[in-house]
Amino acid sequence: MFKIDTKTSDYMSIVVTHECNRKCPFCIDSYRGRCEFITLENVKRAITVAKTKKIKDILLVGGEPTLHPDICLIAKMVHEAGFNVVLTTNYTKPDIVKKLDKYVDSFNISYYYQEMLPMKKDYKADITLSTLIFKGQLDTKKLLDSFIDKYKDEYILKFSTLTVCNDFTEKRQQVDYLDELEAKRIILFNEIEGQIYRNCIIKRYDKLVNKNAEQSLKCHVDGTISYSWDRDDL
Repeated sequence: MFKIDTKTSDYMSIVVTHECNRKCPFCIDSYRGRCEFITLENVKRAITVAKTKKIKDILLVGGEPTLHPDICLIAKMVHEAGFNVVLTTNYTKPDIVKKLDKYVDSFNISYYYQEMLPMKKDYKADITLSTLIFKGQLDTKKLLDSFIDKYKDEYILKFSTLTVCNDFTEKRQQVDYLDELEAKRIILFNEIEGQIYRNCIIKRYDKLVNKNAEQSLKCHVDGTISYSWDRDDL
């Protein structure tokens, strides 16, 4: 789904749950762990707003979206409403991900060195492997190149630096070799610097260029719709 010319006005994120079966130290979800699941009524509200805003893509995010008991129905609703459906998952529920394939256009797999990953040949949807670069993970050019060599033929690869949200991310965000890569420099979302390296996009959340950039729409678990990850009503 993600392209270098993607605008924040092109997509909406629907937070289907804050429940997650991982405890990542770099998680940006300030509501993580709350036992909340979006209702179908709130999904309908999000779809209505997205249509009025001429949204093209709807991202189903969490938490871990596959923990929502009605995630297949939610994906079907969004798909049948005519949107491009993108779902971010840690792929700990492969059976559910496979069921979602009939409704999802692109799976965004958050990669944390899982032993099991979906195979492109088994899916109609595109599969992106999204991986973080920080001190302690892919923190040398050699490691980055090895990762790309290993997975480039099977997946679309996308990399990001950490978003600072706690002490862990603040201490590990900066990875100096990225500034030395022979890569094309771009601006993403009119907000952060990006790099195109070996046909892969690196989102540099450590390189903010416009703190007042327009943000994308979010529909929260409680039905609140805002431009913030906080639940301030639109």
